[in-house]
Amino acid sequence: MGRIFDFSGIENSEKTIKKTWSEFRECLAKGLFSYEEIDKAKQQTFLKVYDDLFNKNSGIEHKTIAIKDLKSELIGRGTILKRNEVPNYERFLPKEEYIKEDNRFSPPGVEWLYLAIGNDRDIHECAQAECRVKTGSRFGFCHFQFDAKYADYKLVNLTISDDISYAELNASLEEYGQKQVKKGVKIAKALGFVPKMSINKKEFEELLTRWCVYTYTKLLSEQIFVPLDATNNRAIAYAPFQTIAQYYISLGYSGIVYGSTVCPVGKNIVLFDKRLACPIGAIEDYQIL
Repeated sequence: MGRIFDFSGIENSEKTIKKTWSEFRECLAKGLFSYEEIDKAKQQTFLKVYDDLFNKNSGIEHKTIAIKDLKSELIGRGTILKRNEVPNYERFLPKEEYIKEDNRFSPPGVEWLYLAIGNDRDIHECAQAECRVKTGSRFGFCHFQFDAKYADYKLVNLTISDDISYAELNASLEEYGQKQVKKGVKIAKALGFVPKMSINKKEFEELLTRWCVYTYTKLLSEQIFVPLDATNNRAIAYAPFQTIAQYYISLGYSGIVYGSTVCPVGKNIVLFDKRLACPIGAIEDYQIL
């Protein structure tokens, strides 16, 4: 039996996402709308398509988690320390006056809390990579914990497809299609004629939505979550991400879990309210070897 679904269009999808993302970024760079003007942003192809899949068709439910779902994960934040500096908890909290550059999801002066998330080894490695440490640097690291009263606050998890291959995603959809065909053949043999086939529409739509969400999220992760180099203009490069963050806020989300572009084992989380997590434990102070 041949394949039911054609999955050969992945390269064209990659090109399309790159193209619409570039157009989205260029419109922001030209001032056609600001990162806070979500209604105008949704008129652009990239966010229009994204909103259609993830909001209007409930695809975002696959990417929605609550803070309480991260209870088994460690979170922390690092910083490069000056030679004679004596760090305290305040050193690891975002303060408007010290935020002079654009961050991935927030412009200068915005006090959102960026943290590494994962196991203890990974969050240290990720924090060091995000701070661009060099051999000999003095590094401070502080663990954080989520405030229990915010346990039900919603987060968007952009890393859901990181550990799944396109082949695995395709196989799950293809398996469903093959089962439906075999079921139809069996019924036709028993009846002696080919009946009008009916499938569980809700079941199929849910499976297809899941495939679309996971595949699209994986495409996004590979095509737009890439590290910046010295020639990139941070304000221009990060403007689309900052717009996406405002889009999530408009839908009632409190933060984003996303993959690090500079650390292969790293994941980060940005909290739109810095009070959702607080520093705990002893501050680590060590030199990068």
